Amino acid sequence: MAKKLRRSNLSVDAYDFVRDLFINGSRYNPGDKISVEELSRELGVSRTPLWGAINRLEAEGIVEIVPRQGVYLINFDPRRALEIYTVREVLEGMAARLAAEKVTDRQLATLRAKVEEQRAHSESGDVEGYYMAALEFHEQIARIADNKTLEHHLMAVLAQIRAMRLQHKYVPLNLKNSREDHTKLLRAIIARDPVAAEQEARSHIRELAAELSNATVTETARRLA
Repeated sequence: MAKKLRRSNLSVDAYDFVRDLFINGSRYNPGDKISVEELSRELGVSRTPLWGAINRLEAEGIVEIVPRQGVYLINFDPRRALEIYTVREVLEGMAARLAAEKVTDRQLATLRAKVEEQRAHSESGDVEGYYMAALEFHEQIARIADNKTLEHHLMAVLAQIRAMRLQHKYVPLNLKNSREDHTKLLRAIIARDPVAAEQEARSHIRELAAELSNATVTETARRLA
């Protein structure tokens, strides 16, 4: 049973709760139909704030609203996954460029801490812990870029990446290569070199996309063998 929402700011609360519910993998599987009426009863709110949240999540690519059929959690196929990484490369590159131009010493300390956290998780073999720290590193760069439009679109892409991860599909993660890429990107931002920062960020995402593509081909071959 879901916890009932507070009445202080239902639109924000509904969005935050539903977004987490849909991408944390605890209740819904890819392709599942979502009952808005059932959620409304569980949360003790009308359907209006829930539909507001669902419309935002459709815009972010987390759910799909099918006319006269209902709301479905997105099931990421290989083509959709690769499209997301193509867009992610462009957005992450621009975020890194802007971050290198605007970063403060305090923000650099936060990025350093995230890279150190990744190192600790990778050395202990904690893949999930590493993944979360890595994604938070990217989210921090998006915030440091200080461009609300860019941040909105990039956070939507990263939410889809989280959802793909929880579906156990199409999310590459070579810990050693990923950590080295993040270290290079951090160095470029520390140097306040926007060109190098963009290049490192885009190269990192291209490598992830290539790993994803190879993993998809391998899995397809395995099923056909």
